[in-house]
Amino acid sequence: MQSNRLKNHSGTDNKTAAQLSQIAKFGLLLAIVLLSMLAAAVFCFSVLAATPECWRQPAEPHALEFNGHSSSSGPLQRFLHHNELDGNGQLALYPADSTVPLAALNAWPLPDGMGMASPFFASPQPLDSDYDGVVDQLISTDLTGRVWLTEVAASGFGLTVLLADLTHSEWRFIASAGIVDVSLPLPLRAAGVASRHKLLLLVARNISNGEDAIIAVRLQAYSIEPELIQFDALFDRTEVTETERVDGLSDELWSAIVGSSGWWVQLAGQLTQPPKVVAGVIYSAVATSDFNALVCAEQSAEHSLVALHLHSAGLVYNQRRFRLLNGEGRLKLQQQADGSAALVLDSVDGQQLVLADLKMISPACPDCSELLQLDQFPRWLKLATYRQETGAH
Repeated sequence: MQSNRLKNHSGTDNKTAAQLSQIAKFGLLLAIVLLSMLAAAVFCFSVLAATPECWRQPAEPHALEFNGHSSSSGPLQRFLHHNELDGNGQLALYPADSTVPLAALNAWPLPDGMGMASPFFASPQPLDSDYDGVVDQLISTDLTGRVWLTEVAASGFGLTVLLADLTHSEWRFIASAGIVDVSLPLPLRAAGVASRHKLLLLVARNISNGEDAIIAVRLQAYSIEPELIQFDALFDRTEVTETERVDGLSDELWSAIVGSSGWWVQLAGQLTQPPKVVAGVIYSAVATSDFNALVCAEQSAEHSLVALHLHSAGLVYNQRRFRLLNGEGRLKLQQQADGSAALVLDSVDGQQLVLADLKMISPACPDCSELLQLDQFPRWLKLATYRQETGAH
């Protein structure tokens, strides 16, 4: 009988030990989760603490049109806001006649599970993936450079997938310059690259010197589990070699750039307005003085115009950079008397001619170009870009 008591006591001790072991494991797991959340919060706070307020543009809501409840009801309008919840990035969808959101998105897929986004300095970009005239997807980029694609409808947000994690210790992603539809002709198509895809253009700012970079991310066909794009996979096109300047872009280099996940160029200055894409060329007004990591440039500062090939960031003209007196006004496309195009800075005080006889990229070779004639292509008068032009490259 004494033996039975000892056995029962021993069994109770073993059971208690097992329970304590389970509690310890659960406690360790809980501690890891809490520490991860704390680290994310500290990281988000440190990112914001190191970001001057002038880096952020006003968060204007997007007016979006979605499919209605029936084919006869017409499109439904919604307003997309990108704001913050407890310092984290959030999207919210509002009806046109209410201040109460229909839906909010504040939990995001990350490489190691669900978590919070950093604030959205860059405006989310709406997409019409099936070209039916209404929005069905969004591309969102947070301050640290994580890029998501989200399905969206008039009723709210759907599946979200992480497309890219461009996190880099020196760069903060402060603006989006739009999404460009690309349709590469066969002679210019790199192996393994779909003829039709999209380029996401982003603006990143260096936290050490305040200089900006333009970053082009190649978005391939939609996938529930896309291959994650990272900063190191982007082709650094900051410098143009003397060989490329003299002999042009080689077929091998073109294929390497177009076959990569994208490219980036440090501008040696600070953007004072959004870049403008015209016929396959990215034009940027870049301040070259009177700024640093804490002070943002004004349009009155000394400026240059930087012209980059949309697909390769290569030369379209015989030089990338053109000197400007200042950057006052907005970059605007203007037709000249002979039908060719010019780029001007249009302000309340008048116009400054930026560049005459604009060129368009040509499918004849990787860096071929030809004169852009607006009178022959009236669609460019409306769009001034390849953003929604099918068949153009």
